[in-house]
Amino acid sequence: MTENFKQMISKSSFCPAENIAGSDDLLKEILLRLPASSVLRFSCVSHRWRSFISDPYFRQLHSRRSSAITDGLFLFRKSDKKYHLDHLFNFSDTSKRKVVPSNIRTFTDSFRSVEPLHCCNGLLCLKLLQPDNDDVLYCVYNPRTNRHTNIPLPDINDEEEIVSMNLAFDPKRSSNYKIICIVKERLGFLRWLTFSNNWKESGQGVRVRGEYYFGKGVFLNGTIYWTSKHSAFVCFDMDNDSLKIMPSTSVPEGRNGRKIKYFGESAGNLHLIEENVLRSTLLNVFELENDYSNWYVKYVVDVDDLTRLFPLMVINEPESLDVIGYQFDVLCFVDGEKDGKTMLVLSLPEKMISYDIKNMSIKELLNVQLEELHLSIEGFIVYNYKWYHAYKHVETLALV
Repeated sequence: MTENFKQMISKSSFCPAENIAGSDDLLKEILLRLPASSVLRFSCVSHRWRSFISDPYFRQLHSRRSSAITDGLFLFRKSDKKYHLDHLFNFSDTSKRKVVPSNIRTFTDSFRSVEPLHCCNGLLCLKLLQPDNDDVLYCVYNPRTNRHTNIPLPDINDEEEIVSMNLAFDPKRSSNYKIICIVKERLGFLRWLTFSNNWKESGQGVRVRGEYYFGKGVFLNGTIYWTSKHSAFVCFDMDNDSLKIMPSTSVPEGRNGRKIKYFGESAGNLHLIEENVLRSTLLNVFELENDYSNWYVKYVVDVDDLTRLFPLMVINEPESLDVIGYQFDVLCFVDGEKDGKTMLVLSLPEKMISYDIKNMSIKELLNVQLEELHLSIEGFIVYNYKWYHAYKHVETLALV
């Protein structure tokens, strides 16, 4: 607690409540210490409070001081070539069924398709399909404040296609966000464009070989990072508009590429989860060194015991009943952000669970109906969400 705040509290201790409520400085200090959801509820106290909380300067201060703790996950699903928001669940909520807040549902239901492209520190980049025609809109959306702003399309020709759009937003560095768009040219070259107030070309086109997960980039400390199934990982320095090769994990001998289960950020560190070569229920959790020089295995997690509690995880051969695979996916990894817990959020058939990998405790987060989400490339019907269906929910009052 700062000395100024202590002095303000001390001076106000013997004053009526009206005097405390009437002090802008004290009101600011109190509200800056509350989560975004609580601050917005206080907007209903009075017109003055609503005006105070709506002030852009206060929003910037709150966004800068609030911690980027992952509160939960948005889950999207694709059906009939359209995207829909299925669930929003909070890690601390104990109810098994989560209802998307009505204001968010009203926004998403006003479009035929709401395709998530990226998320970063509480903001979502969305591709929207208009309800009455095939017009496409791109926008940046703050689900906590239920505000969005449209993004103009970059100038591309008919022979080019947008591969991905990633958000770069760090409220501790700037109140403004940037967007990086990757465009594929006719001959297979990729070019990078960045958007702040307008689109800007970033260098020459680059020929990228191998399968990259450009839709699931991770922004940290001014740089966006991407992983690849076969090739070296790459990153884009937003300050210098430059693409670089970054350290990569090795491709296991005898495998046709890495089996990446998850890539994300937690507590200021990059984490990559890959399937161990020994068996698919053994997971290697890599962390990138603080000097960005190398990946090292921080945890090895065995989820095989979960199959006894959740037998639907096991895929059996119909006739012999031999085990031929497992149905589970990592949606999120949180390493010591909250209460010092280190947990995996796993999607299983019918359930979402959190798995504390240190004390091996399990918490059921969400029950879902056993319905077909999509078909895997092997032809099996898959009944659980994938890594690319999940997007972090972080509370922020940031303006868009």
